[in-house]
Amino acid sequence: MSREPYITVIDIGSNTTKLCVVKESSENPDKIQVLVLLERESAGIKKGVITNMSELTDTLIDLANQAETVIGLPIKKAVLGINTSTINFTNSEGMAVISGVENEVTLSDVDRAVQDSLNKAFAIQNNEILHLITKNFIVDGQLGIRNPIGMIANKIEVRTLIISCETSYIRNFNKVFNQASLDASSIVFTPLASSDFCLSVKQKKSGTVLIDLGYASTSFIVWENDEVVTSGVIPVGSDHITSDLAVGLQTNIEMAEEIKKNFLNFDSEPEVETVEVFNPDTQNNERFSTSEIHAFSKPRIEEIFLLIYKELRSVGKNSLPGGAVLIGGGAELKGVTQVAKEVLRIPAFKYNFDANQVDFIPDYNGNLSFANAITLGYYSYHNSSNNANLKGNNRKAKPPHNEGEDTNIWEIIKKLLPFT
Repeated sequence: MSREPYITVIDIGSNTTKLCVVKESSENPDKIQVLVLLERESAGIKKGVITNMSELTDTLIDLANQAETVIGLPIKKAVLGINTSTINFTNSEGMAVISGVENEVTLSDVDRAVQDSLNKAFAIQNNEILHLITKNFIVDGQLGIRNPIGMIANKIEVRTLIISCETSYIRNFNKVFNQASLDASSIVFTPLASSDFCLSVKQKKSGTVLIDLGYASTSFIVWENDEVVTSGVIPVGSDHITSDLAVGLQTNIEMAEEIKKNFLNFDSEPEVETVEVFNPDTQNNERFSTSEIHAFSKPRIEEIFLLIYKELRSVGKNSLPGGAVLIGGGAELKGVTQVAKEVLRIPAFKYNFDANQVDFIPDYNGNLSFANAITLGYYSYHNSSNNANLKGNNRKAKPPHNEGEDTNIWEIIKKLLPFT
């Protein structure tokens, strides 16, 4: 099946909305080229929930028009990444009896087992499925089978992870896309795409948490034994640090944001006692104590990691050998990895893009606030069949596949097989 010449991704955040256009590298099919990186201040959305459709529509139109100018091609559809507390993780199991020639497991048998797991997932009946991922198989009682096709067996069982979301939530985003003359070609759970890209094979096997330090919230997703174990959203982000600084330093939000970005350092005690920041309202520089900046901001960043630590401990994953990998705008704060190490009690690293995976055509300074948009582009090229959602409709269980039907079903099932 031929791929699109380019893929457009839209990452809608509480602070900014980002658009990224990528295409497959002509040198390496496992590599992408980033053609466009654009950003606009978000409007009509708060904490992942649409608050004003017309404002959000205008933002998307503006971004799409500028992207078309840059690449000289029309933007008609885009991948939408979502990350919301309404995401539902459902673990299910399915089974299929093998009755074919010499009891050899076929593609049809795997399809029936996966379909059975979907039918048994009663909790998702009113949700729209975003991703259906097979974790592993059991073949006649033998555990941990990654791919059973071709094996001899009486029956196979499958463990699946179904990621779904409230249908009304999805339909509202589809409506905004339609109003902007865009087609939401697929809807992806952003932490899945980001973690699949940012974490190495060893990290996924040993146990690692990817933490996205966003503006209004912080999300996390844990991998272990090459499987997604858990994921969640903490309703505290870097914007809360800005608010704390504004209140503590008795200044406005704009100046507090500048102080956070330019003068906040969690690594050590400040080398200077005061810093100067220009106040556009008074047209004068104002002095702020670096010790106060540190004192007003440190408790909030510690709170974010403490809340994640509690979430990890609640599922028995508070001791991860692979440590924590940080992305998002908050990961750009100086010394944030040191705080993560101290609070989570595991190694912590800030992610850096690998030149073997991504080429950047526009200037890119490594700002991790664009990480989600870029990784969504890569994921959409290489895992598109693993995206199970149907735009604007509640995904229902499909009939079992019959031999001789769609010859592309093997490509779909391969994508459903566990990550390697």
